[in-house]
Amino acid sequence: MAAYTFRSINKNQLGWHADMGGNVLEWLYLDGWMDNDYKYTLVLASRMDMGENVVGPEKGDWPLVDCGITSPEGVTQRDTKAFPIEELKLETWGATIGDNVFTGSLTPDGLPSGYRVKVAVGRVGMDIDVEAICTGIRFVEEEHGYIYYDPTTNTGAAWWPLVPNGKVKGTLTFDGKKVPVTGFGYCERQLGNTKMLMADWVSHWAYGKFWAGDYMASWTYTAAPESMQYLPFSPLVLWKGSDIVLSTHNLSVSIDKMEFDPVIGMPFPTAETMHATEGNTELRALLLPGTIAERDLMVNNPGTSPEKPGCYFRQWCEVDIEIRRLDRKEHIRGKCLHEFGWISQVFPVPGRHPIPGK
Repeated sequence: MAAYTFRSINKNQLGWHADMGGNVLEWLYLDGWMDNDYKYTLVLASRMDMGENVVGPEKGDWPLVDCGITSPEGVTQRDTKAFPIEELKLETWGATIGDNVFTGSLTPDGLPSGYRVKVAVGRVGMDIDVEAICTGIRFVEEEHGYIYYDPTTNTGAAWWPLVPNGKVKGTLTFDGKKVPVTGFGYCERQLGNTKMLMADWVSHWAYGKFWAGDYMASWTYTAAPESMQYLPFSPLVLWKGSDIVLSTHNLSVSIDKMEFDPVIGMPFPTAETMHATEGNTELRALLLPGTIAERDLMVNNPGTSPEKPGCYFRQWCEVDIEIRRLDRKEHIRGKCLHEFGWISQVFPVPGRHPIPGK
């Protein structure tokens, strides 16, 4: 495991990693909250971790596109489609999967200046241009940027916010109808390998980002499994415009209230607090009850089964934020997407039936 720090991203994080050893799992993940309260999530994957859960085992290792649009009323439509490998074309800071296209643009310094996305899957789609407000970070000194890396097999794992905040303009398609939108969007890359399974280095996690006025924050609190003594990976970065005003690996997250979801029969957080400090700058945040955008069971990882599954919930919510710098305090209400999940049995449910309610 590498020593953690913060460094700017480079071309190694923007590009794809098909030349790594083993079977690479890699995807771009995007989300955004629009001014008219439409919201989106998008995955563009060369190969997706647990893809078989959404497209079936026969297509589980195919490239896929997963798009979700949430209406202002809180209704989410999500469609996923897998494509033959012949329909995948990868470029540095770009990808085409079938007729679905992500095209990134760069500054003269080689940093992302924005991206264009055109996607249509079933009832939902996106046709947006995003202008970068700030650019991303890696969490280790090494140029490769991997959080976990085995040079003997050239396998690794990574999470890189590439364009944490950007101005969005375009259209979203919800229930087959196009809706003009403007707002703020986020883009990251995740990377893994079938020879370095997620369960080998993750037990449970609390992850998210918020947009609040000129501020944007991205974070994760990811605990390792018991074999690694639950060692946390806990970065939080707070931007104001294009400038980082707080960056720490000492994020504290507390799940303060949970409720039971009858759809998949598992608990999910309805109140979550965060605390992060760096020098004389302090961030406190309360994530308020929100709308579930995605809920998924994980039954194929080591130690899981339909009776003892892993699980994650992804929610849209509002967030109350306090930022203190020296003796100055700012109180802001922001917009947030956050995720809470686990692979190991953080919440054992004895005798749980594979299909809730049956």
